[in-house]
Amino acid sequence: MPSWNDEETSSEEDCQVVSMDMGLMEEPDTIVEPLFCGQLELAQAKCILHQMRPIKRVAYEGIENGVNCDVVEWVDGPWPPVLQRCLSKLWEMFHEQNCGRILDKEKFEKELAKLKCEHERELAKLKMENDKLCIEYTKLVDDVSKMFDW
Repeated sequence: MPSWNDEETSSEEDCQVVSMDMGLMEEPDTIVEPLFCGQLELAQAKCILHQMRPIKRVAYEGIENGVNCDVVEWVDGPWPPVLQRCLSKLWEMFHEQNCGRILDKEKFEKELAKLKCEHERELAKLKMENDKLCIEYTKLVDDVSKMFDW
């Protein structure tokens, strides 16, 4: 999050932003991030609101915990072409594998739907057969009771 260095100050005439609402851009309480090891002193980019070099800090109070200033610029230089090609190849492999998984999932879902349909048909057939057997059984019980009833 951009902030002021200890030796630097800010004034209203230094700020070149005319139409920005300052109430929305208030800086929350912050602490210095000790794990940051970048070379920010080499960067020429400044915050458009504060006109200060960025300092890596973490917000710890308020509703905007961890929210950075709106200014974003790469600190690192561009990657070498070999690394760029390797990363693009890795992403390509990832997307191919992901696409394969999606196709496998669709195939599995179609097969599952087919099996469910077959299961429902078989279940309906078994219910009809069970109903027929129940009717036949009740007829047999009635016939036997009539035979012994004379």
